[in-house]
Amino acid sequence: MMLPSALPPGTRTFSRRELLSLLASGAAGAALAPSLVSLLARDALAQSQGTKLADKRLILLWLEGGPSQLETWDPKPGTATGGPTKGLATDVPGWLLSENFPSLAKRAGDLAVVRTMTSKEGNHSRARALVHCGYTPNPTVAYPSLGSIVAHEQGALEGDLPAFVQVNGAPISGGYLGIESSPFVVNDPTGKIENLSYPRGVNERRLDQREQIVDVLDREFAKRGGTPAVDANKSERKRARRLMDSKLLAAFDLEQEKEATRSAYGAGKFGQGVLLARRLIEHGVTAVEVVLSGWDTHQDNFNRTKKLCDELDPAFATLIDDLKRRHLLDDTLVVCMGEFGRTPDIAGGDGRNHWPGNWCVAMAGGGVKGGTAVGTTDELGKKIADRPVAVAELFATFARLLEIDGGKEFHAGLRPIHLVDPAGKVVPELLP
Repeated sequence: MMLPSALPPGTRTFSRRELLSLLASGAAGAALAPSLVSLLARDALAQSQGTKLADKRLILLWLEGGPSQLETWDPKPGTATGGPTKGLATDVPGWLLSENFPSLAKRAGDLAVVRTMTSKEGNHSRARALVHCGYTPNPTVAYPSLGSIVAHEQGALEGDLPAFVQVNGAPISGGYLGIESSPFVVNDPTGKIENLSYPRGVNERRLDQREQIVDVLDREFAKRGGTPAVDANKSERKRARRLMDSKLLAAFDLEQEKEATRSAYGAGKFGQGVLLARRLIEHGVTAVEVVLSGWDTHQDNFNRTKKLCDELDPAFATLIDDLKRRHLLDDTLVVCMGEFGRTPDIAGGDGRNHWPGNWCVAMAGGGVKGGTAVGTTDELGKKIADRPVAVAELFATFARLLEIDGGKEFHAGLRPIHLVDPAGKVVPELLP
């Protein structure tokens, strides 16, 4: 039975929901057979490796440092704050994106952009935690990030592949959801995974024997109050062994992709990381975060942002096309965001400083309403003219799109915690 990636060119594939609908209506017919083979092949492979294919998946493109909204999703060409950046007409009438997004402008019909995100966090660390986790940082609670939430609620935590993979960047832990929901970090998507092969002179049998010795030592340590640390360490070792021995490890091998495909995503680590995200999603990983750093443009904002957009634009656009072609876009929510925006007023050295007052988030797929721009800012981009959106509202919307019960309660220490901040309400403009 062929894997989906090996199906004959031009073979149509269907989502699980489409297949069920067609089969229920009796309209499947002979044309459905290759797609049914495709879906069953994925499920058969996943089940043989102990992995559940999630109904909903997440790819987060994280722009570390805070991207300028005026050079990306909310340009103000010809104004005192707009700088040299021009606007570019999109395939949605009346909607401008920055000239830095020539490929994404042609795919605006698949995009939903919130131009009026707002928060009070202008510090990198606190803002990063807020926008990753959906809660204002609290030193007494270890909140999980969005990827960990999706992995925990939609993923297979005991599968061969990690439920949540992060490409580049410093990870945020699974918090109160546990180490099983924490990201597996890949520092270089174009190379081998570090420290994953057996040590020289050690085979599976010898490693099993070493594990037995560690278990004996751990039992003694657990008796002295170290049970949480023992359980966490054992869980990580089990995850590593499953991945070391898995046939699905080939999902990380970008050499299996055509050169034209790799080139379309971009030759840099970010573009290749986004391609890796698509491969991992296909093989059963539920959440992938790909980090593109360098957006903290206090100096030389316009040139630096242009170079970063030259990486982001082709990777994001190709990902949309690729997921759509493989009929994965409807069930895969792609989110592109950073921790805040940049000041409308241009600082010395052609820079822009931190600005949580109004910033942008872009989305595609996952059931989000394409061709949608939520909120407007004033002519200079200094104030929100209408429809401010808080981070809690964004996370409530993520939960709805990803079919996650945001009201589910967990306990962090002694206090009950909702998975998603109950203060946030869904943004209806983003739903079909």
